[in-house]
Amino acid sequence: MLSLTLFSSHFSLFRQSSLLNSQPLQSPKQKHSSKTINSNYQKNPNDCRCFYRETTNSHTNFHKSSDDFSLQDNADAESSHAPSVSQSVDSNLLAIWLRSCNTVKQVKRIHAIVLKSLRKSVLYVDNNLISVYVKLGKLVEARKVFDKMSERNVVSWTAMVNGYSRFGFVDEAFMLFSESIRTGVRGNEKMFVCVMNLCGRRLDFELGRQIHASILKCHCRNLIVDSAILHFYAQFGDFSSAFCAFDGMSERDVVSWTAMITACSQQARGDEAIFMFSRMLSERFLPNEFTVCSVLKACGEERALKLGRQLHAAIVKKLYKDDVFIHTSLVDMYAKCGEILDSRRVFDEMGNRNTVTWTSIIAGYAREGLGEEAIGLFRVMKRRKIHANNLTIVSILKACGLIGAFQLGKEVHAQIIKNFIQSNEHIGSTLVWFYCKNGEFPVASKVLQQMPLRDVVSWTAIISGYACLGHESEALDFLKDMLEEGVEPNPFTYSSALKACAKLENVSQGMLIHSSVKKTTSLSNVYVGSALINMYAKCGYISEASQVFDSMPERNLFTWKSMIVGYARNGLCQEALKLMYRMQAEGFEVDDYILMTVYNACGDIEWNAESSSGYCLQSS
Repeated sequence: MLSLTLFSSHFSLFRQSSLLNSQPLQSPKQKHSSKTINSNYQKNPNDCRCFYRETTNSHTNFHKSSDDFSLQDNADAESSHAPSVSQSVDSNLLAIWLRSCNTVKQVKRIHAIVLKSLRKSVLYVDNNLISVYVKLGKLVEARKVFDKMSERNVVSWTAMVNGYSRFGFVDEAFMLFSESIRTGVRGNEKMFVCVMNLCGRRLDFELGRQIHASILKCHCRNLIVDSAILHFYAQFGDFSSAFCAFDGMSERDVVSWTAMITACSQQARGDEAIFMFSRMLSERFLPNEFTVCSVLKACGEERALKLGRQLHAAIVKKLYKDDVFIHTSLVDMYAKCGEILDSRRVFDEMGNRNTVTWTSIIAGYAREGLGEEAIGLFRVMKRRKIHANNLTIVSILKACGLIGAFQLGKEVHAQIIKNFIQSNEHIGSTLVWFYCKNGEFPVASKVLQQMPLRDVVSWTAIISGYACLGHESEALDFLKDMLEEGVEPNPFTYSSALKACAKLENVSQGMLIHSSVKKTTSLSNVYVGSALINMYAKCGYISEASQVFDSMPERNLFTWKSMIVGYARNGLCQEALKLMYRMQAEGFEVDDYILMTVYNACGDIEWNAESSSGYCLQSS
């Protein structure tokens, strides 16, 4: 964990980034012109689009979009960039005018001048036409220019591939990239970054590896390319390759560090994200707001409250007070660490909130079992006409289930149907849980059957719901249906099904489940092991229960209880008492439930809570 001393030496790094603007572009009639650097931030550090970056001594943008391949300038007025056709214009001036355009009308006027003034197409003028059309979302016009070009270079191909990628036409982008290879075009850094990100969006891991090999072969490496490579591997969960790419970088900046930290944070590797952040600080790199958001997410997942508070202190002392993304991350971090009052305090102090902010605090209340507070905030959210996302719906359904707000839950369900989002796996699974929690089993079953894709979470919700409320046979029937659909149970599914077997004292079904568990990693799960012990003990198969107990790599309180109570209820009082002393010796408290069960089953016993080295038993 990072110390406060380490943070105090780096407080200068928590400062708000400023836009680097020069004077606006002057009229073409003037002798001198200057350019304005477009420093638009992307608030999502995981934007998969092509990107480039302008790096200065004081500021580095994270995943700055490379959708614009040339610098675009703000025009003072449309007419200022559209001279009469009769003027004598050269290709350099046309390219400058194109880069200064901000509307389609401006571009088309300049395009008309290009067609009338130039006897034949000029490569860099056409490239600028493609780039500005792409920038303004006019892909058809960009493609027309591209198709009419008598000569194309890598910039032409990259601009067009980037355009398709930017607007979600992934297949068209790949087709164009393939065509560029067939025509013998050698990719540059921007092209490789674009295609690596396309591979990530298309989930084409093998092609991404081939592109990586091509990058290494042609030595087209720089900070941006290396960052795209490590982001690609991290996206697929191949952290070995991602760390290898990161460690192999000849130089790193805040973008590459943040890319690695963000990847770890988003793939539930919070401890590694925090470790990477520690390394980043020790190497004197200055984190930006994207770094802070990712580290706060990791702190929430790992419940690293101390580091989270240190980050909060750094934020308060610097210039991030009005950043909604930073403060939303703080709300979420405190809520996930169980500090709901601190989370609410940050929430109340925010001058600007978005849907994610509201959802974070509502989800925090729901996790803490504070359903009334979650529902109260949801009502305020509705009155303010703030859009609810899928996670908001999931959280409010959980809150309704916790406090038995059945009517509100039904209203939420009606809105889900109205907005056609019942097919969402998380929402569908939560609806199944909600109706099971309220004893509405036919409705829960109907919701499950209407889901187009039933995953392990939705099946487990209905199996555990039926098993917990006295419908054990139906729970086992659902397990059978789940297996027939080819869905692999998880440890929660197995433990719920085993509880049903224990209540029914159906040892044959329990043994079948045990056989399935042996073929998976769930066998080492403490909850599955405890459920197996409980099932065998209740069915009178104490030898099998003991074998499971002895083979468990980890035991919890329920594990010990199940085994001790199993011994006692099956008349093995000496073994029960031995295990009570062993339980105490291993640091677990022998509670009143265990003592009363053993007393009732075995008669008078002499239990010395101070001793863990022996046992005494006196049967009456």
